[in-house]
Parts: sequence; C-alpha cells; structure tokens
Amino acid sequence: IEFFLQVLDLNPEHSDAKAYAKILCNELGMKLHKEGDNESALKYFKILTLLRPKSAACFYNTGNTYLELKDFKNAKTYFKSALNIEPNYEMAHSNLGDLYRTLGKFKKSRKCYKEAIRINPQNANNYYNLAISLSEAGQIDNAEKSYKKAILVDPKHVGSYNNLALLHEARGQTKEALNIAKKVLAFENNHSTTNYSIGLLSLLLGNFKEGWKYFEYRWKVSPFNKTKWPFKDTPIWKGERGKRVVLWKEQGIGDQIIFLSLVPEVKEMCSRLSVYVDPRLGSLCRRAMPEIHFILNEKELKRAKCDYHLPMQSLGSFIRSDISDFDRSVNGFFEVDPDRVRAIRDELNLSGKIVIGVSWRSFNTRYKTKSVQLKDMERIFSSLDVVLVNLQYGDVEDEIREFKEATGIDVLQCASVDNREDLDGLAALIEVCDLVVSTSNVTVHIAGALAKETWVLLNYVSIYYWLKEHTNSIWYPSLKLYRQPKLNDWDSVYVSIRKDLHRKFAT
Repeated sequence: IEFFLQVLDLNPEHSDAKAYAKILCNELGMKLHKEGDNESALKYFKILTLLRPKSAACFYNTGNTYLELKDFKNAKTYFKSALNIEPNYEMAHSNLGDLYRTLGKFKKSRKCYKEAIRINPQNANNYYNLAISLSEAGQIDNAEKSYKKAILVDPKHVGSYNNLALLHEARGQTKEALNIAKKVLAFENNHSTTNYSIGLLSLLLGNFKEGWKYFEYRWKVSPFNKTKWPFKDTPIWKGERGKRVVLWKEQGIGDQIIFLSLVPEVKEMCSRLSVYVDPRLGSLCRRAMPEIHFILNEKELKRAKCDYHLPMQSLGSFIRSDISDFDRSVNGFFEVDPDRVRAIRDELNLSGKIVIGVSWRSFNTRYKTKSVQLKDMERIFSSLDVVLVNLQYGDVEDEIREFKEATGIDVLQCASVDNREDLDGLAALIEVCDLVVSTSNVTVHIAGALAKETWVLLNYVSIYYWLKEHTNSIWYPSLKLYRQPKLNDWDSVYVSIRKDLHRKFAT
C-alpha cells in the first residue's frame, strides 16, 4: 500500500497504482476492523475516502469505525458524508441512529431508524433498533409494537424475542415473558441469553427443577463468561458422597450469603468441605460453622486439595430442586461476636430503647427500582417512639443530615463500624436492633442469616429468590416481604409497614 501511495504522489493519475491501492486499503481495513484493531483500520478507510471520494461505502466504513472508537463527532461527519453521496444508504441511516441513541438523542435516533425502515421495510433489524430507542425513551408500548413488527418480518429474530420478554418481565408479567423466551427454543435451542433468561424466570415462578437447569447458561453470558474457574482439571461435583469438595463464590455478597445457607447440608455429604468466600464474610462463617474450612483468598484456593469443585450457585440443582426442599431452610446460620454487640450497644446508648435498623439503597444491580429515598421513610417512622440506626453502606452522611433537618428524625450512625467493609461489625449492629426495615440489599441477607426479624421493602419486579407474590422468604424464615402491589407503588408499601409498626411498637 505504501509503495502504491508513493507512486500516486509522483503521478496522481496512475490508474494501476490507484486501483491496487483501493483494493488493498479496503481488504486490509476490513481485516483490521474484523480483528478489532479499529485504530489501524481507520487509517486505511480514511485513505480510501481520498481515493474514492464518491463512494458512500468508504465514508460509511470510516464513520462506523469512528463509532466503535466512540469518536461520535467524526462518526457523524462521515455518516452524513455517506448520505450526501447516497441518500438511500440504509446502513448509514441505521448506524447514525445508533450514534444518536448512544448520545441520548432519541428523537433523532428514531428519525434515522424510520428512514432505514422506509428504505428497506424487510429488514427486521431496523424495527428492532427502533424498538430499543423507543424503550430507552420510555415509550414502552410503542417499543413492544416495533419488536412485534420485527418478528413479523423475521419470525426467527432472536433479539426481538429476548427484548420483548424483558419488556414483559419489567411489567411483572413473568409467565408471559417466559412463554415468549421459550419460543426461541423452537428454532435456536442453544441461544445462551435466552436460556439464561428462561432460568431466571422459571426460578422466579418457583419452577426450580427447570430453573436451575437453564440457570447454568449464566456461564455463557456476560459478565459470567469472563469468570476464571479456579480448577481446570478437577471434575464438577454432582453430589458424590464422602469426597473432598471445594465450593467457590461467584457473585456479590448477597448471592454468597443466600447459598451459604445450603452449606451445612452439603457438609453432611462430604468427607471434607472447603468454601471460598469474600474475606469480609470470613469471621461470620468461621464462627458459625467451625467444622467447615473457609478460604478467604485466591492463593489458598489454588493450594486447596479436592476431588471435586462447584460454583456455589450451582448447589440449587440438587439441594433445592423443589419448593418442598425449602422446608429444610435454617432459621439463622451466622453467629455474631457477642463482645462487639455489647460494645455497640454501649457506644450508641441503646439500653432500654426500641431499636430499628434501616437501609434503603442497593448498588450494582440490574433491578434499578430496588432503592428508595431515605426522606420517604418519614412516612413509615414519624411519631413512633423508636431509635433508628443506619445499616446503609456508602457515603450517606448528607442524606441522613438532610433527613433529620426535614423530619426531626435522627438516624444514629455507629462510628466503630464500616457498613461496607466490616461485615462482622455490621452483623453485630444488626443484632442490637429489635427489627430491621430495608430494601432488598446485603443488609437483609445478613439479617436473614442471623434470624433477625426483618421487613423487606420489595419492588414489584424483584430478583428470583424472592419469588412471585410471596410475603415470606423461602430462604430466610425471619423475613417478611412487603411487595409493591403494582409498578412503582411504594406508597402502599409505606402504609402497610407503618400500620404493622404501630401494631408492634406503638404504646
């Protein structure tokens, strides 16, 4: 390429040099783009726009590469140049729509997708892209119609089935979502995202045998497909008895705790059981289950000797394969440090007082509606003669101060406990409470593991382990679930909890 370009510098009209340069720049640009080397691909695509200034495809490829590099300004320039040359360039309209959608300019995005549909109404992807833009702009009903149009054009359009199922799931229409997802299996039964969704939806409905089966597809979807398994040559445990087994953590603290409830049963099946957990859980686990070897770092995990291993969330398939198996759920499987409990009680001067621990926020979750505002909790606690204690992790000092200024209600903070990093201290703080009131987050998992009476503010569309419509937790017997009766209806939840608090504590 460099040689031919030198020839063209000497003689811009050299037809053979120009022809070869065009071919080679296109081939090399496409190759580098396919390999993910967009910086290098861009160089050759830009040369092509100079060699072929009337080729819409050359400007489109350059714009598309800029888009992947997140250089939106240049991407827009080149897409528009392509459209100036060829106004009916379908993919340029579509990718310009992607650009606007990424920037949150949904109206412009929809205009581009509709133009792509006008040019080619038989391309299901155009309806699919329009539906995504409509959904992100909050136009859910119109998004649903567009996904259905994509399916009419292409009855095997997997993305539209998946996103249509997600729309129904977000409305709380779990059975409908599951039925839509299962339609994909008729023509693509190994689609990972679909199968994983079927697993989650089935578990939410209490169909545990089917749910755990499809739940294993998590290893083929992001972010779980990037997980490095700790043992390469050791077989997966399938319930063989009398063997050395290592269980290892997969996800967050809450997920680890909920499956730690199964560990005592697993121990009865093994000659030696080792469990790799987050080091912040180490003291709680070792104190409560001294007969089990808890591993707190990767170096020790790599040295562990075992006959079999298993990721913790795969336990469900043979420990909890039916709703009746949850009759064995243990009411409390963590133990707190009694010295820390006494010290915290003295630090906060709680003797003789009714103490309620509160938490209201969840981080790093696909269920964005799990959290509430602390200020809204005034509707729950005003006029009650109780002491509120903060169990929420994160920087919430300003929120607590503003809550007191607005309501006159104080929320005590324990200076000796970091609610995020010191989970042994957080457990002791929970233990001094007479009751915990919290949204679905790590706090309720620790409280449930301590058998502490806990009232959970639960959004209408919740994670699978809370099931549908249940007011109790099959995993933690000490929990009571206060569910939204409809989407975004926290008011009803506040009213219900307030009534029950007055029955329980009002004098």
